Amino acid sequence: MSSSAPRHAAPGPWRRTLWLLVEVRDRFRVSDPGLGRLRGALAAVVSVGTAIPVQLGIGALLGYEGQAGFVAAMFGAVVAMLGANALNGTDTWGKVKTAVFFPVAVAVGVIPATFTAGRELYQVIGFAVTLFLAVYVRRFGLSWFFYGFMGWMGFFFATFLRATLDLVPELLVAAVASTAWVLLLSTTVFRTNPRAVLKTTLAAFFTTGRSVARRAADLLETTEGTDRRGRAMRRLQDAQAAMASTSLLAEAWSAERGAVPEGWSASALRRRLLETQQAVDRFAGAAVTLRGADPRLVEGGWTVLDHLAARRDLAAVAAACRLQDDGEAVRDRLVGRHADDDSGWWPALHLAHAVREFLEFDVASASPPEVDPGEEEFEAATGLVFGGLAGSPAVARDVRPRGGRFNPLLGLSMSTRQAVQVTIAGVIAIAAGTLLSPQRYYWAVIAAFVTFTGTGTRSETFLKGAARVGGTLVGIAAAIGLAHVTIGHTPAIFAAILVSIFLAFYLQKVSYAAMTFFITVLLGQLYTVLGTFSDSLLALRLGETAVGAIAGVAVALLFTPLSTRDTVRAARDELLTAMSEMLQGAAAYADGARVDLDALTRTLDDHARRLTLVYRPLVRPLIPGNSSTSSRRRLQLYVAAVSQCRALSLALQRRPVPDVEVAPAARALAHAAEELTSVGVGAAAPEAGQEVRAGDRALFERSTGRDEEPVVRHLHHLAGTLTQIAGPTPRPTLEPAQPAGADAA
Repeated sequence: MSSSAPRHAAPGPWRRTLWLLVEVRDRFRVSDPGLGRLRGALAAVVSVGTAIPVQLGIGALLGYEGQAGFVAAMFGAVVAMLGANALNGTDTWGKVKTAVFFPVAVAVGVIPATFTAGRELYQVIGFAVTLFLAVYVRRFGLSWFFYGFMGWMGFFFATFLRATLDLVPELLVAAVASTAWVLLLSTTVFRTNPRAVLKTTLAAFFTTGRSVARRAADLLETTEGTDRRGRAMRRLQDAQAAMASTSLLAEAWSAERGAVPEGWSASALRRRLLETQQAVDRFAGAAVTLRGADPRLVEGGWTVLDHLAARRDLAAVAAACRLQDDGEAVRDRLVGRHADDDSGWWPALHLAHAVREFLEFDVASASPPEVDPGEEEFEAATGLVFGGLAGSPAVARDVRPRGGRFNPLLGLSMSTRQAVQVTIAGVIAIAAGTLLSPQRYYWAVIAAFVTFTGTGTRSETFLKGAARVGGTLVGIAAAIGLAHVTIGHTPAIFAAILVSIFLAFYLQKVSYAAMTFFITVLLGQLYTVLGTFSDSLLALRLGETAVGAIAGVAVALLFTPLSTRDTVRAARDELLTAMSEMLQGAAAYADGARVDLDALTRTLDDHARRLTLVYRPLVRPLIPGNSSTSSRRRLQLYVAAVSQCRALSLALQRRPVPDVEVAPAARALAHAAEELTSVGVGAAAPEAGQEVRAGDRALFERSTGRDEEPVVRHLHHLAGTLTQIAGPTPRPTLEPAQPAGADAA
């Protein structure tokens, strides 16, 4: 394929530069939809960079003596960094109500720490109590997550400084000043404009669609080696998953007040997102089916997708028209011959129509649709968490952990259970860390504490602990080299600190290891400022970090562990339940009832995203006794079923219901989805298979040969996918289930 791919005239240097800039911009949009990570990182850098001179100025006005001014400035910078991460919402009054308790949370940690100075036993008890409370209070909401973190940092910082009561006023003044400063910045310079965020998120959504086109073109171009095809397929599926997440993020922002553009409604935007996403799934699925077909059609499909990915839209439309003509010519030659051929005319037509449909939506993205669903009450399928979508802990929150029958922790909430776990891990980390260094054991405590932050299952805890140790190891080498360069150059040290803060915040949702790397570099620069830097000190940090991470992972694995497989089953059952509700709604819609199929479909999409999140450890060859290939295949089937449900929903609303028994078939498939929740992931479900066959019988009870109807075709595709899910563990393969096509031309 690569040798026969169309060749274009070599562009000039200016055009090549322009294309490169466009590609960089597109990749940035895809990696950071809505620019949430960029805003957060900039807010952290500016907050810390400006809080330090503010604190130094306050210290000068209040006449701080000795190291008090420097200590207050550093502590104020820490409070500013945490506060900038907490105050990222759109509600100004909500920010005020949240920020007013920051100094209170700091005081709860600082004051008790002063009474433990020089008393090792009391410090251990204090750390244990602080660890427990910092995690326990998360049950009260997102604001309490940061209150707990600030209380913990207050205790840690005061212990680190061996602070006495004489230093408490300076630390509390620094907390109040930094809180007021960060609140001012968050409501002025970094005030979030929901409409602007939604606009950038929508731009990222359409850009991700072009990224899917690039991955689909790469798949068509890949003809050698099973491993290469497998990698190309996985990259295509990852791009489709990224688009689905960006679509849900756009919907979540559309629920914010004032976010939706003039002339639009949130429901109309939801419909446009669904239609565009389905068009992308359609040409991606067509590319998968087209590979290996008539070489002329394969080359034509590659040309269309290549133009689309490179933003050559007029060329993409022209190539799509040629592909359609070629596909129809092949189809006409096959009239009267066996229908089950490998010529590829059918996926070629789908690809051509889907690409044109995507471009129509992209061009009209600024114009409201002519037909507005007109829902007065709009509720997003998922809410915003720190400006993004909820992570895996939200999925694992209600999953019952494993343990003995009489274990008193089994019935506790996730926050309470993790509070007990982190307390035990913290005490173990202190005991082991003290053996390495009686003065620096708090690094081990920090590692144990953060191991339980943002994780749900034991597999995630293990991966986070390993990432922290790996990031620290590599970061130490970089920190040592950089410290020897910047030592004695205060502006260079300050610049390195700010750059490290920016990159740590920007990469925290991308790679925890990368974030830890830059935090380690940051600490190296801080020790340079304090005059205590040494290679052995950073090596000691690595040892303490490893001790704390091992303690956290060991407790997560052995003490009331939350199984990854149990969490996957819970997420899968929620997805199947949502699928059943959506199919029941489709049946009611076919019977003439008024049903918001878009809302049901979007809820199903969010459950697919949640299942993908918790499935990640199982699709990696990390867990003993687990087949990552089989797990990936099962996940493909669930995602394919969701795509087919989305296509069914749109087809029902686009055209009159065909004269076949759609409602009974949809209800039978809904019952099949319900039956699947009664068995484990990957186990056979004969009862579900019987329901699927009942749905097929209902479709053909009155008429045969109606598979050209889009609604019927999507029901058949969904039935086929559910049949594979209901059967034994699917045979590992590189190919996904039959993709959902949209209406044929």
